[in-house]
Amino acid sequence: MPNAVPSRLALALAALALSGAACAQSLRFVTEESFPFQYLEDKKLKGMAVEVVSEMAKRAGIPFEHEMMSWADAYERAQRDRSTCVYSTARLENRERLFKWVGPVAENRWAVFAKAGSKQRPAKLADLRYVRVGVLDGDAKATYLMDNGVAAALNKVSDDALNPPKLTADKNEPGKIDVWATGYYSASAVAAKTGVKDIEHLFTFETSPNYLACNFGVKDEQLKKLSAALAEMKKDGSYQKIVDQYDPAHKK
Repeated sequence: MPNAVPSRLALALAALALSGAACAQSLRFVTEESFPFQYLEDKKLKGMAVEVVSEMAKRAGIPFEHEMMSWADAYERAQRDRSTCVYSTARLENRERLFKWVGPVAENRWAVFAKAGSKQRPAKLADLRYVRVGVLDGDAKATYLMDNGVAAALNKVSDDALNPPKLTADKNEPGKIDVWATGYYSASAVAAKTGVKDIEHLFTFETSPNYLACNFGVKDEQLKKLSAALAEMKKDGSYQKIVDQYDPAHKK
């Protein structure tokens, strides 16, 4: 059987090649628009989470591409398509078994802001019961505050951009709010678009770690490489450097 050995060798080489191709398999990272974690600027995808995820993949040696779409489409795509991950994703109990997880890649913070110079300065969640709190109607932050006894103090609006112009330092001014409950990282940008620049961060009342949620078709080896890359970024300071670029406290 003179051809037996070459045939076996050929099969072994073919299997090795396929294995190598799988390891080099590119990943598709799908996401939604959510400033400042991921957003479009001059038709380019930018943001804190975009930078973190991209650097993770580069360090892991994994080819990748990003694609922005609605959250519903991104979430469904990551469950359906192999080699696909969705970010930035809250790791909730009802999602735990739907994905393979890497992260956290970013941390969302819910915070309270006031007009600079205001004498109304709540320092903790319970203090919000005694001031007028502006919040986006239907938003998770509004639900959280209501669940924590702040319902009576809430002034809900249909667009969060309506809140900054309503901030006032005069507690007796009608139709206004004393503080604004919104996203820590996005507040300054939202306020600036409405012409309001003199807002001040008072305190953060909740944090939500967000992850890269991957389809079960993504190889475990790739996930380990991504996790190792993220750990390395946090150790060498490059992760924090990216986060600081989007932190309003570091832009002053």
